[in-house]
Amino acid sequence: MTTQVSEVLDRLLQLAAHDDRLKRLEETLARAPAAAQVHEAAAAEVAGKIRLLAEKLAVLKAQVRLRENELKGHEQKVARLKQQSGEVRTNREFMAFRSEIANTQAEADRLAGEVLRILDVVNQAEARLGALSAERDRALQAAAEARRQEEEDQLERKAERDGLVRERPACSEGIPAEALELYERARQARGHGMAVLEGAYCSACGDLQTRNDVYAVQNRTRLVPCKGCNRILFLA
Repeated sequence: MTTQVSEVLDRLLQLAAHDDRLKRLEETLARAPAAAQVHEAAAAEVAGKIRLLAEKLAVLKAQVRLRENELKGHEQKVARLKQQSGEVRTNREFMAFRSEIANTQAEADRLAGEVLRILDVVNQAEARLGALSAERDRALQAAAEARRQEEEDQLERKAERDGLVRERPACSEGIPAEALELYERARQARGHGMAVLEGAYCSACGDLQTRNDVYAVQNRTRLVPCKGCNRILFLA
């Protein structure tokens, strides 16, 4: 190498920092907008509750209609029995009509009570349905806002990424071909081309380095690729 090892190592570290920044941007761009997904999942969960509650409401309202029809039939029967009781001639017939009227009225009262109880449940369910609908709308609005913000952020990240891509050739310019090849081979295989030497171990893969290699890294006398992962070793 015509350039001093220490200078080459510094240039490689600058290139590695550039590549790490570029890699983080690429990973961020590849990820879906997490915040929007959280809000959309919340909206979907609430929508499921709304669907179940709406189905329950439909059943309750059908029960109300059924009981109201039965109640109407009993009220009509009571009116008919009362009219008929006015036409009886004996006390025995009158008492029989009176008993039947009382039984029919009792059944009508029971049905009326059931209708009121079911309507109370319907009112509570409709209030809950309104609250859930508002909650769902808020979640959808938050999701839309998060997605809009994420799209803006993504545009900024793309612009930054594109700038880093354009700048990269300048970052590698002047690095000897052999050193650059060592770095690129490790970066493409491992995701990173450099690794810190911690004691006598590679911090990336944990491989133990030879004493001579440790000295070389410490004194910057030559570039030392880790025997385990091929990353170029350096001291932090």
